Amino acid sequence: MNNIFGIILSGGSGSRMKLDKPKQFSTLRDLTLLEHSVKSFNDWGFFKSIVVVSNPDYLVETENSISKYLLANDRIVPGGNTRHKSCLRGLDALKYDDKDIIIFHDSARPFFLKSELHAVANAAVMYGAASIADNVSETIVSCSEGKVESILNREEINLIKTPQSLHTSLLQILLKEKMEEDPTDLCSWALQFGVKTYLIRSNPFNMKITREGDMEMADRYYDLFKQLEQN
Repeated sequence: MNNIFGIILSGGSGSRMKLDKPKQFSTLRDLTLLEHSVKSFNDWGFFKSIVVVSNPDYLVETENSISKYLLANDRIVPGGNTRHKSCLRGLDALKYDDKDIIIFHDSARPFFLKSELHAVANAAVMYGAASIADNVSETIVSCSEGKVESILNREEINLIKTPQSLHTSLLQILLKEKMEEDPTDLCSWALQFGVKTYLIRSNPFNMKITREGDMEMADRYYDLFKQLEQN
């Protein structure tokens, strides 16, 4: 392994939260969600450079939010009209070779550990692709018209989160392959070509802030997460 690069995806619109601005600019304990991610990435200390992929309509706001956390090699680039196209925009901004690691993260997830960055980076070397994930404890059902049709095996169900990682030797293969539709994340991208992403158990607070009420929940999680982070 030579270098580790980070891509933070920050192209959301905030529509599901009914906000007048993208959710990445929502404030959690004096920092925006985007600031939390960028600061944690650079505090980790192992990234060669970081690319923040911004909502194209909010490039100035993005720079104003995070400029004090960016280092000399870091960049902000406009995103595409899908998550995957935004990933590709981020990749285009990096200078990597075939022995590097790329770590992707959604800025709407402020509660990830530096140990999880270590874990996905190491797993990318061993397996090519890795993701933070959480197992399911509730009963999972398949339903139709509001009625239960079948019970799914929860031992085989996982909730995919970020950070996710990809070894650039595998990335170069994926970029050469044509796809019928854009994948929703790294796992679905790799699986289209038969690559199984290695899963690493998430810390219990790694929520994605997406809906109304999520910021209030994140505020309740904050102190508990900081205690976990210090252990």
